Amino acid sequence: MAEIKIEKKNSIIPWILLILGIVAAIWYFVLRTDEPKTTPSTAKTELIDVQENNERVVAYVSFINADQDKIGLDHEFTSAALSKLTDAVDAMATQINFDVTADISKAKELADKIERDPMATTHSATISAAATLLSSSLQNMQKANYPSLSIEANAVKTAASGIDSGTLALDQREAIKLFFNSAAELLTKMN
Repeated sequence: MAEIKIEKKNSIIPWILLILGIVAAIWYFVLRTDEPKTTPSTAKTELIDVQENNERVVAYVSFINADQDKIGLDHEFTSAALSKLTDAVDAMATQINFDVTADISKAKELADKIERDPMATTHSATISAAATLLSSSLQNMQKANYPSLSIEANAVKTAASGIDSGTLALDQREAIKLFFNSAAELLTKMN
């Protein structure tokens, strides 16, 4: 008997599926456009781009940048800087509707204490206490409204803890200057 040869037809279905898969992959990775979604953390970081230029913040930063070599025996510069920093923190808190009333009240008392008795040898303890209060307020404000400024807020907190309450303020001018500069940098970015 004669053999009949049967040829199998190649199916084109796998080729069609392969081409559809490639087209879908190209569409997914190249041609589709994503609309950015606003999340709560994105909305909070947008505050950084808004320049409010709070007058008390600007006054503090200008004062600090003017001349820091004025830290002297009478602590006039330090007292004024603490007062201006307290006002600036209060102004920023008011601007972003954040309550730091208790810390501000205590910090003002400490700044006034330096001014009342300029020749006291306990100024470093007073400066350290005020710095700790103000850095905590700034860090709390940063966590609540400026999450992208955590490095700057931590720098302020670290600088505040670097002021030794047992060492004369005149012997740690650089630590005090570092605190004031760190606070100025953070407030500038918040403002």
